[in-house]
Amino acid sequence: MFDDPDAVGTDRPDVPVRLEPTWSVAELHEAINGLLTHAFGEEIWVEGELRNFKRSQKQHVYFDLVDADTQTDPYPAMLSVTLFSRERQAVNRHLSDQGGNVRMGDGVRVRIRGRLATYASRSALQLRMTWIDPTYTLGVLDQERDRVLALLAQDGLLRANAAVRLDPVPLRIALITSRGSAAHADVIDELSRSGLGLQVSLLDARMQGIDAEQSILSALRTAQQLPVDVILVTRGGGARTDLASFDIEAVARAIATSALPVFTGIGHEIDRTVADEVAHTAHKTPTACAAAVVAMVRSSGDHVNMAWARAAVAASGQLGTQDRRLSESGGRAGRAAVRHLDRDHQRVAHMWHRVGIAAPRRTSAASSALDTSTRRITRSATHAVELSGSRLDTLAARAMVHDPIAALARGWSITRTVDGTLVRGEQDVAPGDRLVTHLAEGIITSIVEPTQSSGHTEQETT
Repeated sequence: MFDDPDAVGTDRPDVPVRLEPTWSVAELHEAINGLLTHAFGEEIWVEGELRNFKRSQKQHVYFDLVDADTQTDPYPAMLSVTLFSRERQAVNRHLSDQGGNVRMGDGVRVRIRGRLATYASRSALQLRMTWIDPTYTLGVLDQERDRVLALLAQDGLLRANAAVRLDPVPLRIALITSRGSAAHADVIDELSRSGLGLQVSLLDARMQGIDAEQSILSALRTAQQLPVDVILVTRGGGARTDLASFDIEAVARAIATSALPVFTGIGHEIDRTVADEVAHTAHKTPTACAAAVVAMVRSSGDHVNMAWARAAVAASGQLGTQDRRLSESGGRAGRAAVRHLDRDHQRVAHMWHRVGIAAPRRTSAASSALDTSTRRITRSATHAVELSGSRLDTLAARAMVHDPIAALARGWSITRTVDGTLVRGEQDVAPGDRLVTHLAEGIITSIVEPTQSSGHTEQETT
């Protein structure tokens, strides 16, 4: 029994009984839905950021919508949204017709339309989505991109990474991408087909979604500690919303302030992110990014080969010049010796003539003078011959220094590929190449075999 005399069920006969209406749960939900329709209309537009995006086996989509400015709030205001399969197909067709630049997923800011109603089975308020405004999402992305670019320009970071020195032969590469993705496969295929000794350290990272920012930042920090020459950040093509992670200010600042040069290959040819703006060099696709590294290494190798070719031509020219000089010097020495001998012979003949016509009393003196002249002539001729021989020996020794055969005799060897290319280091050969080595006493033919590289859980060798 209630103490309130006005309560229902009083025993006072003079008080009329008031019967309060009693609702069933279904009736109450129906009434609330009627009030919601009366207050908000059949459908309303709502904006916010997608969270907890998921798709059921029946292709229905469920997610929560929260205000974008409450990211740090552990308990933000939240609205449950349901997109049934039939409406989802219409929404997808609309997004495709608008260029396919918007893809719904966690972290994407959207403006959507739907009917506000209760979900009676869970006693919850929800929005049953029927449409989306892709221009709103693209506008938000453009505004955020412009804001980040302005801040980076103000801090002088747009070309900071471009000023970082790039090794002309970047053989060691840190690859930041999603393991097993198309971008990963394209980059590895391009580097492998080059046949160069490129060493790749893979840093697996999320490339989209709410976890992408921290994942990419962590990979960039790890890359700074590796013994690499360049960092490659690659992601395949997708919608504008899929590439939004590369417009985030923190990611852009990490790339701009990297101590190592950063190459980007993000999206398709028409895509351009903030990360591309601050990178050392931006490329249109992941494949183009890898091809740029290959081209740099090959260009450096070509320069080295050209330098060696010029050195070989110069050495050959010097040997030819020295050989000609040696021949000319030998000819001059021989002609000089002959001239000296002719003059001495003439002197001897003259002396004999004088002796023949001299008086017998001068025979003894003439004989003595003849002996003296003969000795002088002999010494002069011998000295001339010895001097010419010494010059010939000196020139021959100089020629021998530049003689490749002499170098081979000292234990050196010359190795070339079968097409005649000179081998100067292991980067000039690949497994399976046939090599020809010239020695002092013969020729050796060999085949290059691969060696067992040391394993590293985060390293691939191509």
